[in-house]
Amino acid sequence: MSIEEQINQKILEEFEKFKKGVKKPNILLAGGTGVGKSSLINKIFGQELAKTGMGKPVTDSIEKYEDYDAGVVLFDSPGYEVGTEKAKKFEDDVINTKENIHLVWYCIASSGHKVTDFDINTIKRFRENGLIVSILFTKCDLVSEDTILKLKETVNKEIENINIYETSSISNDSLFKNELNKLITDSIKKLPDILQDGFISAQKVSLKEKWNRAHGVILQHLGLAFGVGFIPVPFADAPALVLNQMGMIARILYIYDLKGLENILTSGTGGGIIGQIMTVLGKSAVGQLLKFIPGLNIFGGVINGSVASLLTSALGEAVSAACYKLYEAILNGNTDIEEQVKSFADIVFKYAKESIEAKKDKDDYKLPE
Repeated sequence: MSIEEQINQKILEEFEKFKKGVKKPNILLAGGTGVGKSSLINKIFGQELAKTGMGKPVTDSIEKYEDYDAGVVLFDSPGYEVGTEKAKKFEDDVINTKENIHLVWYCIASSGHKVTDFDINTIKRFRENGLIVSILFTKCDLVSEDTILKLKETVNKEIENINIYETSSISNDSLFKNELNKLITDSIKKLPDILQDGFISAQKVSLKEKWNRAHGVILQHLGLAFGVGFIPVPFADAPALVLNQMGMIARILYIYDLKGLENILTSGTGGGIIGQIMTVLGKSAVGQLLKFIPGLNIFGGVINGSVASLLTSALGEAVSAACYKLYEAILNGNTDIEEQVKSFADIVFKYAKESIEAKKDKDDYKLPE
């Protein structure tokens, strides 16, 4: 097995290992009948989890949807109509749920032109039970700004310090895009750090948050890179620096969650691109990227901590930038990314080379243009 193939295999192993260990946040979806919860969730997470995931009844009023490939677990409560038996069951099973819920997204259809006493009391009880609740007004494209303002006033009179978002599952108006981005950013802040990787990977709204998380991952791996030496030897004796870089790449690929992009990039279909890039920074590093480092100081084949950090930073940020570009194309409606995948190695090398030549510091990296 060639070095490239060994590296490809190792990255996939690291990816699966990391993926299996990810802690997923539990999100409870609540609201009345026909408020549009499913459509909104599809827009946020980019897939119909209620269909792709395995639904398991938790109670008569809660269904749990968990899919291996998704970074979140959804708890969906069926709609209710005030004053009915369903509303009573909702009260008993959903409000007082024993599940470990991290976020509650309470949906209210703005097209109904009212916030009911049942909505207000339910939200208050959720909060009394220690749950973090956000209100999502749905179908906001169907009503006027004045209607939304009045709905918000109703909520704010009864409930203090609660986040409210205006959403639409079908409109691409900049207002609704910004509101969904705010929802994602605020939700990340409310989650413990250990749950953020899964949520950021799963959400398909904020590319900026994926970039920010990937940058944070790179910073973590820089600390490890500084403390290890590097000797370009066969992969069987791969130094800690290369192993550290492979773990970093696996985490970056998980965060961007490009629908199996990691398999394309690390298989024959994609030409073993990541393996090629790793080989450039490993076996052939001295003849490739290292020549761009001014005043390189190598003693006995060992790269010092500063150079190891620069290489790791350049590689990580370059992979993140290439993923960002691919993801941006998908968000812009380009689902045929075959040509971009073919150029992935060139994009990574270009960004890495530029970073090394400029001797970029960890704080110098900006969102790709």
